[in-house]
Amino acid sequence: MAQQDYLLALYASPRKKGNTAILLDELVAGAGEAGLEATVFHVASMDIRPCRECNACYEDGKCVQNDDMQQIYPHLAAARVVAMAAPVFSMNICAQAKALIDRCQCLWSARYVLKQTPVDPAFEAVRGGFFISCCGRDAPETFDCTRPTMAYFFYIIQVGGWESLTFAAVDEAGAIRRVPGALESAHDSGRSIES
Repeated sequence: MAQQDYLLALYASPRKKGNTAILLDELVAGAGEAGLEATVFHVASMDIRPCRECNACYEDGKCVQNDDMQQIYPHLAAARVVAMAAPVFSMNICAQAKALIDRCQCLWSARYVLKQTPVDPAFEAVRGGFFISCCGRDAPETFDCTRPTMAYFFYIIQVGGWESLTFAAVDEAGAIRRVPGALESAHDSGRSIES
């Protein structure tokens, strides 16, 4: 798939209308106002199996598992902006998001075993990313444990720069609507993407 000017929106929470989904909806709406269309995947509803560490991807940089991740792979290299919305479960991102990230092992293999460059360096330099997350715990430092994982994700898919939109003490579905400025922040982040 050719590299293109669109937003890849990855909804990873198992709660379809939960807080991270609401925030990503706002980011997508803002991006639309900026002229950037979105390709959407509801990751938690898809058949994305964990990495088996079989290392078959060392041969050709491709994952041998024939599941729904095959639909997402082309977009990880083609989208100019990638947004992952994943809540914190048990002190890190939810399992659905982590499974997707672990399945990027084949992209690591392509780059570091096979010495390929899936994303042109010039395109990598203009790519952006967003990590959207909420946690029920009233402690913003809870997100400290998520950042290395997300940094790896954006690095391995060759996104040049990314930012976080994280909100603590947000637990029940829809609670993010009562957090002053939260929806506006997500919307503005999407609208600020240069098209």
